[in-house]
Amino acid sequence: MADRMPVDGPHRIYVDPIPGGASLDVEAFVQHVVHDVIELLLTEKYGDRFDGLGDMQAGDPHLIEQPGDLPFESLVADLIGDISTTMPVYGGQVLRLAERLRELGEPKAVPGQRGAA
Repeated sequence: MADRMPVDGPHRIYVDPIPGGASLDVEAFVQHVVHDVIELLLTEKYGDRFDGLGDMQAGDPHLIEQPGDLPFESLVADLIGDISTTMPVYGGQVLRLAERLRELGEPKAVPGQRGAA
């Protein structure tokens, strides 16, 4: 059986089988991203905007707002623009990840299933 962790750095990727495919566990990458987001929220550039979200009053529920008028969505979009959303995979890890995904993506016979009649 292939290695459950075909990518060991800079962000570990665990690959597990699920019915009909594969599940990728990218917790190390998510931890890195959350760390970056929190650091940004502690800066003056984003801190005031983040603090302002808690002070907002509910608006008119019938008012249709444009995406630029939505402070939460705007903050999310700007944060995503300032953090890395790519996960590097290097050298032989690329091949190990591809091989593991190929193994899990291969069609498998279901016990007791017969061919189409």
